[in-house]
Amino acid sequence: MRWIPPWLAKAYARIYVEKKTDLFEFSEAARILEIEDERPLAKTLALLKSSGYLTVRRDPADPRRKLFRLVDPVSVTLALAIQSRAKAADPIAKMKAASGFLDYYAYGSFAAYQYHRYSAPGKLDLSVKADQLSTWIALLAEKDVALSIDEVPSEKPSALNIHLHSDFDEKLAQEHTKTINGIRYLSAEALVVMGLVEEGDRMSLEDILAILVVQRAELDWNKLLALSNAYNATRYLGCILAILNFESGKSLFKASLVNKIYGKSNLEAKVDFPSRLRAEPSEERYTQIASKWNVRLHISRAVVSKIVADLIRT
Repeated sequence: MRWIPPWLAKAYARIYVEKKTDLFEFSEAARILEIEDERPLAKTLALLKSSGYLTVRRDPADPRRKLFRLVDPVSVTLALAIQSRAKAADPIAKMKAASGFLDYYAYGSFAAYQYHRYSAPGKLDLSVKADQLSTWIALLAEKDVALSIDEVPSEKPSALNIHLHSDFDEKLAQEHTKTINGIRYLSAEALVVMGLVEEGDRMSLEDILAILVVQRAELDWNKLLALSNAYNATRYLGCILAILNFESGKSLFKASLVNKIYGKSNLEAKVDFPSRLRAEPSEERYTQIASKWNVRLHISRAVVSKIVADLIRT
């Protein structure tokens, strides 16, 4: 974000006086600003958006229509104050500068990469408090940043893709985060469990497998098992560990650990994993293992063997 020139600040002020942070349409902006030509009006709104003062979304009832909403002046001012403390204009520097002012943690593939360093992520997922969302929007807005907000995706992809989620979990933040180079991330244990629960929504299976392999000696297994139990993901975790042992031909994870997880798993009902792939055929190579855990496993051997080949056999 950046300070805007006086002419653009006047446009922001005129709209804010009438609409505050309520939604408004293009035609309403034209009326408020008394601009009849669509081109200068579109330029004005686009500049407000790229500068961090405005958000845009499609009308759910009519995707052809755009709906606009101003970021409130208090959020804008706080964002500018935080940015003034940043060492650079990139999102990472801004996130570091936000520590102590805003609450957040990074998760998804970007966070997973900090633990496995295997495959570079294409998107940064940030969990933020709902009442601080506007400040994050203002802070991270840039011309070269594709910013998605909750269920509203960015319309234009970019080299920098950031997704803000107003789903901040106080318990996770207090008990299962780790600060790495000034940025707060979910812990490796929490990422594994969230990945198993979300089934590839924000973190791929490759990320889960890579964390388990690379961090196997560093993971806090008591925390991991407790989280798995809390989120009903224990059997999935145990099944995946057994598969990694089988595919690698090594005891990457001790038999006593896998047996302990087996004993803690609720195996009464047969389930699909991932459930979103239940229509896909099961992987025959892992049939015996899956049967033991009472799971219909839809994990491709190609995915597991690549992780094993890249991170273990080499």
